[in-house]
Amino acid sequence: MKQSRPSSLQPYVTIPQPQWASEAERVVAVQQRMQNIPPALLSHSMFHGEPYLIQEMQPVKDSIDFKLIQKRYRDIYQVIDDMAMLTASAQLRSSGRQGAATADELIAFGQNDQWQNLVLDYAINYAAKIKADHKNYVADFRKGAFSK
Repeated sequence: MKQSRPSSLQPYVTIPQPQWASEAERVVAVQQRMQNIPPALLSHSMFHGEPYLIQEMQPVKDSIDFKLIQKRYRDIYQVIDDMAMLTASAQLRSSGRQGAATADELIAFGQNDQWQNLVLDYAINYAAKIKADHKNYVADFRKGAFSK
């Protein structure tokens, strides 16, 4: 059982979104659309007036330990390629529902390269900012700025 919170992107979305009874209902509906096999017993509920997502615990969770392949470029490339394919499949599986972009619109977006350089530039600049923030944090930590 996990409390459902609004999307962090919600303040920035200008396109009309479907109306959901709760954030948990939104998460369940989207998971069911996008995942080939959603978790067992996936549902939503209200608890003390707050929306919660309920799903069966998974004894094994698929994950990648990138430390094991950090020096194997081809393996990292394959993992990223596989993740991209899974994400694209999920987007196509859920396309055209409740105002979502259709498969044709998603294809046109993918073929338009006007946005790609903007996103790449943003990512590079933001990575530099995060590195600078981390460097400042480490320096402050070493000075004892966070001790009681």
